[in-house]
Amino acid sequence: MIDRYTRLQKIKNGKIMVKEKNIVAYPTHWHEFYEIELIISGSGSYIIDGNENPIAKNMLFFMTPVNFHRVVTDDSQVITLMFMGEVCDKNMLFRLSSVSEAGGVCLAERDARYLEAVMHELNVASAENDDEYSFHLLNSILGKICRLTDRHERGHLSKVQTAMLYIQNNFRSDISLRDIADAAGVTPSYMSSIFLKDCGINFKEYLSSIRYDYAKKMLEFSDMTVTDICYESGFNDYANFERNFRSRFAVSPREYRKLQKN
Repeated sequence: MIDRYTRLQKIKNGKIMVKEKNIVAYPTHWHEFYEIELIISGSGSYIIDGNENPIAKNMLFFMTPVNFHRVVTDDSQVITLMFMGEVCDKNMLFRLSSVSEAGGVCLAERDARYLEAVMHELNVASAENDDEYSFHLLNSILGKICRLTDRHERGHLSKVQTAMLYIQNNFRSDISLRDIADAAGVTPSYMSSIFLKDCGINFKEYLSSIRYDYAKKMLEFSDMTVTDICYESGFNDYANFERNFRSRFAVSPREYRKLQKN
């Protein structure tokens, strides 16, 4: 059974948690929060959505709520930073949340030690419930990673990007066009228009694509029943889920799982 970690399980104050630990292995799992892991020492493999990345000193990994990952290592020392999406700068979070580019980044020694020091300071601020200072420290970490990876052009988050980030954080829930419009501060009709213009598909099609891609990962990496995967992925009608899955991928969910296992 695939492991699922919630905010209440891993983040004591429900916002930010920093831990320094030694790990031997983690089974495949996912969580509803974001996670940054900085490798202090060790070797092994960090497998993200089925793609293997080497573990080595000064490697950094960034996980979103839609990534499945596991760790295989003899004994690695890591600093783990777990946080909810609402406690940081949304622009930087969006820039780092490209699922297709999920993987490890090899840092220079100077940059790794900087992030290590700020994470330790963030651990103190979070334990003391100093929310304002914690917010600035977390954004400093995200800003540093954005600068090092340079995945997206800098600038303010657009209305559509704000909506896309909201969907990433909430796709398992019953969200509507009004929900993402409210998150972006616009009317539903305006959001519908700009979403289609910028993305080439409408809101429902985009939401469905996120959910079906997630369902495919669940079928591949978990032992959950197909029915449970349907509802876990945000769908509320199993018959429609199975019919549309077959239409999209030319096989049923059960056939897809069997093909992946073979």
